[in-house]
Amino acid sequence: MSRKTLAERKSTKLAELEKIKADLAELERKEAERIGRFAISAGLADLEIDDADLRREFEALASKFRKGDRAAEIKPTEVKISAPAPATPSEN
Repeated sequence: MSRKTLAERKSTKLAELEKIKADLAELERKEAERIGRFAISAGLADLEIDDADLRREFEALASKFRKGDRAAEIKPTEVKISAPAPATPSEN
């Protein structure tokens, strides 16, 4: 049985790394959807709140539950929240 070349081994490891990155992105997407559903059901989608203010409030909420938890040492992935399109008078 012949040994794989360095290029082949690197290629295999890079493919594994890309798979792991995709898995992590999928986990984050699912969690974002879950949190988004809570935010919408709580009425946050109906408020006119600046993205920076909304982020600060989410950070305050997270810190409330993080106290004494080592998870506080882990920085969350930067999430960009796009502002919703303004409703037109004909929408109901």
